Amino acid sequence: MLRRIAPALAAVTLLLAACGGAGPALTDPREIVTQGLEATAELTSVHLLLTIDGTASISELGGGEMSLSGTRLEGDVDIENQQGHLTFAVPPLMGFTGEVIQIGGESYMKTSLTGAKWSKSQVSEGDPVAEAMDPTEQLEEVRAFLDEEGVELEKLDETDCGDRTCYAVRLTIPAAVMADAAEGTDVDPALLGDELVLDLLFDREEMWLAGVSTVVSAESVGELTLTLTLSGFNDPVEVEAPPADEVTEGGGLDGFPF
Repeated sequence: MLRRIAPALAAVTLLLAACGGAGPALTDPREIVTQGLEATAELTSVHLLLTIDGTASISELGGGEMSLSGTRLEGDVDIENQQGHLTFAVPPLMGFTGEVIQIGGESYMKTSLTGAKWSKSQVSEGDPVAEAMDPTEQLEEVRAFLDEEGVELEKLDETDCGDRTCYAVRLTIPAAVMADAAEGTDVDPALLGDELVLDLLFDREEMWLAGVSTVVSAESVGELTLTLTLSGFNDPVEVEAPPADEVTEGGGLDGFPF
């Protein structure tokens, strides 16, 4: 009798395992981050939302401060084809808003301060919009920090992220490590204070990076909370250039008031 029901029990066991989704939970925070960054680097598209809240120090105002609460950047990015459409808003700055469209090496931008026309420009190296369109380099930089002395990884409790469950890992990077990484660049590591603490969320099933948050607190910067949320993984993204009669040459990010 047992011989007859054993194959059926085995089939049911396999079916339940398949319906159970992901395998055993990962416990090593380094393995979670490594696998997560590898999976994220394979994405073809993503929807991103970056929010900034808090108060920034403005040296030009003689040590004054300005609220950045409500600041956001949101849009869809086709990583594979390096194109996307992003909108941004800085409500405390006279209700400043705008849009950016990038298609290959061409960028189009219009803002609430520059009128209804789109400004067309060529994407330059280091352009923040271009970097947003292709996060691969930033992911590699995070991966490089894992091997640096003094960098700490801590697995936190798993958490809900939308309708999914995410691994949560805290990555702490000391100021000395950031200073070495920033050498030869225009980045001042002092802006980040004594250390940079990143709370990372990775989709437990697919291992995609689902979120990054950090609090920056330093006299020269102020105290800001930055949160990046990723969704819409591998969804189709359609991007079209603005009509030619609505475009003027020149402009770009050089005209940003911040």
